[in-house]
Amino acid sequence: MNSKEFLENLIDDFNFDNLESFFRSKSRTFRVINESILTDKNNFTNGIKFGEFTTNETNPHELAVYCFKVNKPLTKRSGKKAQYDLGKRILKQEVRYSAGIFIFYDEKLDFRFSLIYDIPLSATKRDWSNFRRFTYFVSKDQTKKTFLKQIGEGDFSTLESIKEAFSVEKVTKQFYEEIANWYFWAMDKVEFPDDVEKDRGQRNAKNLIRLITRLIFIWFMKEKNLIPKTLFDKSFVDKILNYKDKTGSTYYKAILQNLFFATLNTQMKKEDPKSRIFVEEAEKLGYRSDAFLEQGYYRYSRFIKDKELFLKEFENIPFLNGGLFESLDKGKDLRVDCFSDNPKNETRLKVPDELFFLNEEIQVDLSNYLENGRNKKVTGLLEILNRYNFTIDENTPIDQDVALDPELLGKVFENLLASYNPETATTARKATGSYYTPREIVDYMVDESLIEYCRRIVPDSEMERIISDSEIVSPEIVSPDFVSDTS
Repeated sequence: MNSKEFLENLIDDFNFDNLESFFRSKSRTFRVINESILTDKNNFTNGIKFGEFTTNETNPHELAVYCFKVNKPLTKRSGKKAQYDLGKRILKQEVRYSAGIFIFYDEKLDFRFSLIYDIPLSATKRDWSNFRRFTYFVSKDQTKKTFLKQIGEGDFSTLESIKEAFSVEKVTKQFYEEIANWYFWAMDKVEFPDDVEKDRGQRNAKNLIRLITRLIFIWFMKEKNLIPKTLFDKSFVDKILNYKDKTGSTYYKAILQNLFFATLNTQMKKEDPKSRIFVEEAEKLGYRSDAFLEQGYYRYSRFIKDKELFLKEFENIPFLNGGLFESLDKGKDLRVDCFSDNPKNETRLKVPDELFFLNEEIQVDLSNYLENGRNKKVTGLLEILNRYNFTIDENTPIDQDVALDPELLGKVFENLLASYNPETATTARKATGSYYTPREIVDYMVDESLIEYCRRIVPDSEMERIISDSEIVSPEIVSPDFVSDTS
């Protein structure tokens, strides 16, 4: 068995035998210790130093593996600070270890898998005050593909390669590349009305970027259980739709457009009984004689075979009252989003179902859009989103979930925006998304600028206290691939 298979066993059945097998598959030097550790019994029990191993490099590093059972059920957010503080305290005491892998598990055997290490002041001096923590939350109830790929396939032979296995930037870059490939694949498959934008390339680019931005925003809402995950499950959606749109775009029109415009940008029924009903019902009740450009009513009932199930799934989705989900259709029948129930507009909007539901990778030629764009692999957009873990907590340079956080929305938007901006299109073709500035670089630059400014107005003695009380950290060396000249 390889490391990834041992890791799959650990996820399916978390126990110390499977944990030992996994670490032995990662390092020939791993040895079990099983030494008890006294901890805060209010938060943790069964604390042990499970084992240790040595990296295989010119200047080897020793790492320890620690395990703790948490007293309360684990979630993506629960107990993170207490766990981080415990890990830092242990590493300060066990000074011979360069880093520690800390595993916190609960009664359900969900677990958090964290790497904690400090940043030395120099090659010979460590003060144990400057720590990093990178962590995976692993649950049987959510996707584990990122964890399996990063940790299962990761190299544990050096400390740097272990850090790479816990790299948020690597996951973000991989996600963006998959989204970019999907975007360029979709460019040749979609059609939007040309009432406002006559250039097809510009028109498709703008509408696809808007679609991606809307859907990623919704994905974070789904993480907060504000939008039911069933709306993105093909087997469930099949119970609602009949897939009779002439352009093969039933899902985009009947589910996504109704979600964007008639739900997220429309008051809930409990606030306005006239809202969130189908347009034909509104006309029967005399609310509107003509629902032209009125986005507050559901459309496309001819594509919906179970209206009752449809309305049940949508009824508790909140009203956001934000511009992102406002239909851009304009007066005098100028269509942009083309949120229209009129059959004459049916063939004017094409966003094929396969763009969302294709679940097997296919190879496509994107050389019209990307350098080295031949034989790129693509899948449906929902399949891509389902591969990754998302977190609603925005990461900081010193504490990061190895998951996609809300900052991702801006990165995707800005990077894709470059693809059709004439001034940046050439750069985008070459970079394919690998050129945003990492958060720790930005934070460090901001912190240092603020410190220099404060030195002018704050006494030196007070500045020492301010700096010592803060969590200002120096950035580690970052691959040039992630540093932008244009960010």
